[in-house]
Amino acid sequence: MMVDGRIAGGINGRHVLMGFIGFFGLIFLANGLFVYFALATFSGGDTSDPYRKGLNYNDTIAEEERQAEQGWRTELAYDAEAGQLRLSFRDKAAEPVSGLHLDATLSRPATAKEDRSIKLTEVSRGVYAGDVRLAPGAWVVSVESDDEGANQDYRLKQRLFVAERP
Repeated sequence: MMVDGRIAGGINGRHVLMGFIGFFGLIFLANGLFVYFALATFSGGDTSDPYRKGLNYNDTIAEEERQAEQGWRTELAYDAEAGQLRLSFRDKAAEPVSGLHLDATLSRPATAKEDRSIKLTEVSRGVYAGDVRLAPGAWVVSVESDDEGANQDYRLKQRLFVAERP
């Protein structure tokens, strides 16, 4: 029973205990739900087959050193109006690098729902392009060149931000 906005008989230890139990119970329930959904929706790895790639780590380092020796510089751009991803290659002497066979994978940093692969073809000397429509936001662009016997293997992984059009 309430008297002048106060509990009749006052607040005793049992009321305080129930308040603490209710408050912390709610916190534990919310945290438990967050942990459940975090573990249920994320596999933990960002590459396929990380164990096998780890076994070949020294080979990966050697490939990166060979790539650095080539001295190639790249410029990545996305034209939202044309819906085209462009990648230009220049060697150490600032000459265009041509004749590559490039495959690109575009993905979101936090989800695999919008992942897509495209083939980049050479549109002019040293400039490769592929048609793709990207939604606004952050993207990860992974490009691989695999020209067997040509000693022109190249890998690029770069973030790209697509601005929202007015």
